[in-house]
Amino acid sequence: MTVSLTKKLQLYRKQLHEQNARTAQKSDHDSGCSENREQVQNKEIQRAAAALGASIRHFDDQFVLVHTEFLPLSMKIGPYTLNDLKPIVDMWQSDFSDHPLSARGLHADDLLFFDTETTGLGSGTGQMIFLIGWARVTCNGLELKQYFLPGPGHEAAFYDAFLNDCGSLKNLVTFNGKAFDWPRVKTRHQFVRDQVPKLPAFGHFDLLHASRRLWKKRLESVRLQTIETEILSMKRPVDVPGKMAPFLYFQFLKHPDAQLVKGIIEHNRKDVLTLISLYIHLSNKILGKIECDPEEHYEIARWSDQLGNHAKARQLWETLINGKSLYQSPAKVRLAELCKREGNYVYSLNLFRSVIRECGDQDGSLCIEAAKLLEHRFKDYEKAIHYTQKAIDRLHKSQGSDETIAKTEAMYAKRLNRLDQKQFEKFS
Repeated sequence: MTVSLTKKLQLYRKQLHEQNARTAQKSDHDSGCSENREQVQNKEIQRAAAALGASIRHFDDQFVLVHTEFLPLSMKIGPYTLNDLKPIVDMWQSDFSDHPLSARGLHADDLLFFDTETTGLGSGTGQMIFLIGWARVTCNGLELKQYFLPGPGHEAAFYDAFLNDCGSLKNLVTFNGKAFDWPRVKTRHQFVRDQVPKLPAFGHFDLLHASRRLWKKRLESVRLQTIETEILSMKRPVDVPGKMAPFLYFQFLKHPDAQLVKGIIEHNRKDVLTLISLYIHLSNKILGKIECDPEEHYEIARWSDQLGNHAKARQLWETLINGKSLYQSPAKVRLAELCKREGNYVYSLNLFRSVIRECGDQDGSLCIEAAKLLEHRFKDYEKAIHYTQKAIDRLHKSQGSDETIAKTEAMYAKRLNRLDQKQFEKFS
């Protein structure tokens, strides 16, 4: 018998009601599970925070773990104590050079020693900063803070805490922070810029640049941990390798166990403290307050010359010239070039000649420098010809490529022809 339309509709309504009831029941169950998962995760985060000695700072429905530490000024970091920073900053006040590490016009507590840990070394938007550490030295001691990101959905809390705590400090001391750390902070800040304070215009004291200048020839790699060992004579106990940090952090996101990230946080803490010791050490070297070896003398002089502090460069090169080291001849060449720029042509020529006599001119380039001075400043074409010919002879004995030697010889020969012509005109 055919079922009437009315009964069909009644049957359909009954089935729909039962289906809705089952869906609602499943939704309540899923919601309960979700709430249970969230509650469990929150408890795990709380346990992790307690194990790390960190507080949980809330921001709307987000939060961040903040570890705060106060250390005495007597604390030793490698060869220095925290007490040594203020005298260094004071010494910069009487140095009027425009040096990149100069703290002139600043106080010790204006400097923010800063380091980060990231999920990767790339510069893309997918790379997160999950740990920020900073420290500053005050008259009462060292304040050190670290901010740990408990998950990708908490970046607003992460940056709000960091910027509210140190937004008034505008002088970062970093190790490659200008090229690495701070650009990544700016990239991630863009995603939460409407929720958190603006990024201040930080100035940078990048210690990587200075370290490369002074020690790149002697160190296998200019890494902070290498400098700790080889330059500052510091011994770091068993440490978490940097390449392991992202893996351990992602493991923490799955299972918030403090033991997974404890080593990373300690690694970051030690990096921040090392920055203080390294800034003191570099400043002492540059300001001439501790002894420099010949290589450091030479590189500081070269840096000073490039910065326009010619008086300091001259003083350091004179010291090397009067000593006995592998840098004696290179210092003579640098000083000769400086004297030439300043118009002290006699001393410049004497220095070039001195290095040429010492066989410190493998490719003849210094003979050409002497020839230029003799031609243009002293009008002594005969001697200029002599040094140009000497340059050609030395060039033939050099170890450059055939193409390079041929090109250089053509230039030297052109100079020689011009000098011959001038010499002829002089006596005609």
